[in-house]
Amino acid sequence: MNNDNLTYWTNGTTNNMYSFNNFNRRGPFTANFMVFVENCERKGIPATKRAFYELIGKSLEEYPSNMNSFFHAIKEAGIVTAHKEWNGSFTECTYTMGPNWDTYLNNNLRCTNR
Repeated sequence: MNNDNLTYWTNGTTNNMYSFNNFNRRGPFTANFMVFVENCERKGIPATKRAFYELIGKSLEEYPSNMNSFFHAIKEAGIVTAHKEWNGSFTECTYTMGPNWDTYLNNNLRCTNR
């Protein structure tokens, strides 16, 4: 692989183990979340963490901090972009494909500190 095509990102959280260095070895949570975001964009509906958790049968109310390190890392890596907005009851986070989405799909994304 030509290193000139690589895009580097730094995981700013020292105890976060996510690197997103190899698209072909991504875990099921990453794979499912990316399919969810892509499908939501295609259908023109918001890709929220709450909707994703409903889809996989989990509850944010029962586990409010569940997978926060994953969501933080995938956003920092630029694979997705997070948009936060107050909906009148709570701050809802909507995800869209980020600037490094295709870079990750092409296996050209590397974490500098993992």
